[in-house]
Amino acid sequence: MKKILVGFAVVVLAFSLGACSQTKKPKEAKVSKSELQRVHFDYDKSDIRSDSKSILEGNANWMKKNKGNDVVVEGYCDERGSDEYNIALGHRRAKSAKSYLVSLGVDGKKLSTKSYGEEKPLENCHAENCWSKNRRAEFVKK
Repeated sequence: MKKILVGFAVVVLAFSLGACSQTKKPKEAKVSKSELQRVHFDYDKSDIRSDSKSILEGNANWMKKNKGNDVVVEGYCDERGSDEYNIALGHRRAKSAKSYLVSLGVDGKKLSTKSYGEEKPLENCHAENCWSKNRRAEFVKK
């Protein structure tokens, strides 16, 4: 009985410290790394982070060279917040990424947006190390 209780205490302690025993391997990007890459957002924010600007510049360069491709900018959230709130936040994130791309010279007519809110997470645990990966915008060629 002591071994079971000790094991349980370790699991509870690990979970409370942010470890994630349910972490799945991240899904592969929808396009190769040399093409379009995802960007991430801070909690409850839709503004473009400074570390995402160079990624978006690379995406913009690819889109300007490949004008025949339409791209859907998909916005995602972590699991916190209501479904309605997360759909709206996902839309704001997708629109923010689209606007940034347009400011870099991408034809806005070649871009559309879609929000998945908290659906389709990359990671399925209940800790910041997973939530931070799920707060993102993906760029999918049509």
